[in-house]
Amino acid sequence: MNKRILSIVAISFLVFSCKKEATKDTPKLEYEIVTEDIDNFWEAFDALGTSQDSVATFQTMFIDKATPEFKKFLELRGFFTEEYVNLSKNNKKFLNSIRPILKSIKNNRKEYDKVYESMNELYPAFKAPDICFAISPLRTGGTTSKGLMLIGSEIAAANPNTVDLSEISGVLKKILENRKGNILHLVAHEMIHTQQPIGDNANESLLSQAIIEGAASFISTIIMKEQTMSLAIFNYGESHEKELWLEFYEDVQQNKGFKDTDWFYNYFSNRPPDLGYYIGYKICESYYNETEDKKLAIKKIIEMEDANSFLENSKYISKFNK
Repeated sequence: MNKRILSIVAISFLVFSCKKEATKDTPKLEYEIVTEDIDNFWEAFDALGTSQDSVATFQTMFIDKATPEFKKFLELRGFFTEEYVNLSKNNKKFLNSIRPILKSIKNNRKEYDKVYESMNELYPAFKAPDICFAISPLRTGGTTSKGLMLIGSEIAAANPNTVDLSEISGVLKKILENRKGNILHLVAHEMIHTQQPIGDNANESLLSQAIIEGAASFISTIIMKEQTMSLAIFNYGESHEKELWLEFYEDVQQNKGFKDTDWFYNYFSNRPPDLGYYIGYKICESYYNETEDKKLAIKKIIEMEDANSFLENSKYISKFNK
């Protein structure tokens, strides 16, 4: 996912080396879970009550103590110290309500293992990425770097039924109100991105972006055995599939980039944002259904490099284009 409005950072104390013994059927999966920066955030947050210089407190107790993984997060998303000070001063109810939820992150290794093992079964070429759980200044849910997932834990865990959103307003509140607060769903989604060859070098074509994001949504749904996409997006898409596709395909034919349309990150729209995820999901679903060898289908979906050929082979293009 790429957009500054929803970025991500904060990790917690403890680096878990998650190692699985190799068996005849399951190759050895090794990855680290980094949570140290989450603990560092809370130390800085708690220190604000007696601090004479809030920025200096967060700089020395949080930013300067960043793990290498968190430093990558800071680099990719451009978070800065003053943002964390503002987050802490203006969203105390939200942070206090989500704090106990974030404590469970470091205890969920077995659940992450299950997600990784399911992925390894579907995609034998799987290379297990490390996970960095962090706290962003309410800007990012998840992003990836080579061999690494970066999770904005305060967004990933935000469930409107369990956290206090009373201090949050505008577009951000709308986004958080539609989240499930299921960290495993986001881990599964971002894990797919770490396997895609496009990665950080993704071109900016609308079709390519839709398939890249749709692939992560579709395969993570198979892994989790439940819909991982926002139900607001998915249900709206199911009710308006034909009109959405025809509108989307018209933009594709005009060679528009995804940043030139409102299919992604359009949080001011009157309809659900990010409907490009839904279109990409349906293209990947069609490709999967059209391919007899399902493991081969998963491989082709993940390793997609030519979006136009992939669309043609999916047969989705002929569903409504008569």
